[in-house]
Amino acid sequence: MKSLLIILFTFITSFSIMGQKMYIDIKTTTPSPGVGEKFKVSYILKLKMNGGMASISHNGVKINKPSFNKGFVVIQEGNESTSFGFGGRKDIEISKYSFILQAKKKGKFEIAPLSFFINGEQVKSGIFTINVGTGNPNTKIQTSDPNLFARIEPNKRSIYKGEPVTVTYKVYTRYTGFAIEDYEMPMTNGLWKEEIKPGSKGWPQTTQVVNGINYNVLTLKKEVIIPQKTGKIKLEPIKIKAQIGRSIWRRGQQKTINSNSPTLTVKSLPTPKPNNFSDQVGSNYKLNLTYSTNQLKTNEPLDVKLTISGKGNLKQLTNLSLNFPTDFEVFDPEIKDQVKISSSGISGKKTFNYLVIPRHRGTFEIPGYKFTYFDVKNKKYKTLIAPAQTITVEKGENEIETTNQTPGVDKQNVEILNTGIRHIKDETILYAKKDAIYNTFFFWFFILMPFIVALVLYFIIIFKRNTNEDETVSKRKYANKNASSKLKKAALLLSENKDLEFYEELNKALSDYCSHKLLIPTATLTKANITTALADKKVNDTTIKLLIQILDECEMARFSPVSHAGAERTLTNATTIINQIEQDVKK
Repeated sequence: MKSLLIILFTFITSFSIMGQKMYIDIKTTTPSPGVGEKFKVSYILKLKMNGGMASISHNGVKINKPSFNKGFVVIQEGNESTSFGFGGRKDIEISKYSFILQAKKKGKFEIAPLSFFINGEQVKSGIFTINVGTGNPNTKIQTSDPNLFARIEPNKRSIYKGEPVTVTYKVYTRYTGFAIEDYEMPMTNGLWKEEIKPGSKGWPQTTQVVNGINYNVLTLKKEVIIPQKTGKIKLEPIKIKAQIGRSIWRRGQQKTINSNSPTLTVKSLPTPKPNNFSDQVGSNYKLNLTYSTNQLKTNEPLDVKLTISGKGNLKQLTNLSLNFPTDFEVFDPEIKDQVKISSSGISGKKTFNYLVIPRHRGTFEIPGYKFTYFDVKNKKYKTLIAPAQTITVEKGENEIETTNQTPGVDKQNVEILNTGIRHIKDETILYAKKDAIYNTFFFWFFILMPFIVALVLYFIIIFKRNTNEDETVSKRKYANKNASSKLKKAALLLSENKDLEFYEELNKALSDYCSHKLLIPTATLTKANITTALADKKVNDTTIKLLIQILDECEMARFSPVSHAGAERTLTNATTIINQIEQDVKK
């Protein structure tokens, strides 16, 4: 019985390779649609049967699609069936690919052939002609897929220069089996950007009703942007590649969409600006100035803490200067940043810790401090004032006797004389000619000293110039060492199955490497700048594209899962890329 089944199976399958021919059948719901009318065109790959039985099997069917851009809008497209099995007198349907189209204008249109690729063989359809009639003039032409679109959504569009704006990048879809394959984030000049970090599970998927239709909403990214210039700033659109209708039985269809491109109107701050304006724009700012003590001894440290808190562009707040008396030695402040970036904007506080040491005793007054910012709620400048502080400094152990001077004026040590009048000397001392300084060592030393000093200064300048060059070389050499350290950490995270943390560490490793190697400041580091700089260094195009692809993959990993094997391959590629760049960028 078993032998009979084997013979029967061999007999049946043999028909699949004996004289069978594949062809494409084209069907449409209407061959003559009107302008604005939607209709369906299906390309069906079939196996011609000449009687008897046959089977067809394959590992997948690929297609080469025609373009419908001239007269039609493609509303939807994709595979409808992929078959394998037996046939009798009826031709076997192997694969079916359909388009839902909407006619844009009247006329006769010839559609180029569509090709199926199966088991190494190409099957091409004929040219398909569509005659478009007048149709209903009031019909709205669909310009995009209503079931899938992307949006850039700023929470404000009219803002002041320096005012933070929260921007969300979203994808709206009604398709099942939806997955994002890749996307390109926009690079817009004139903006300071701070990314809002999602939770450990990424941004949650939500639902939203748009024009009465319910959509699944995926958040790609959120960031806070701060305009650095006035006028109109257009946010460049994001480009997204996605798979729709993917399942265990279907390969799905790839679609590429572009988001909207909103424009921000950036207004200038009112004039005249106060003299002590801090360039801070926001709301609810507070000022706190504290002193560790108001009474101490000379040469003892005094801690002065200045804290600015509020909701605004605190990340860009630079050093604040307090006016201390000249008798105080002042060290550069230690800056502590406790700023939080969230969907509601930038908020928190920034603290400047000053260490000052009074060198003379007395009573000193440290002037009050004024901090001015622009309040976006009231649309006016506000000034916060910290009161003046009186500091009493007593004599310390190592203080030298000083005169009593007005506080705040430099004091000088004085010598106490035993007598008020110096008498005229009544004795003359004569020196022999041999004791004269002329033509002695000291005479020539003082003559040649200016030339020696000039020569020393010249060598110092040359040394500093070479040192600066050495620092640049050192910075570039450090780039490889730093990247290797971070890649080891990334590999450890990967071995612990912490894939999300792995991609974050890998992204940081590559970004820091490019910043140091190409001498690009972190604040202005973009994929476009990296591409340009590497191209200038004659780095191979393939290497550059693979680097950008890995950076994109690191961003994508936060929104869609990536296989563990794929992460290992990415780590290997990252190491290879760094080694290749090290070979190409010698200087």
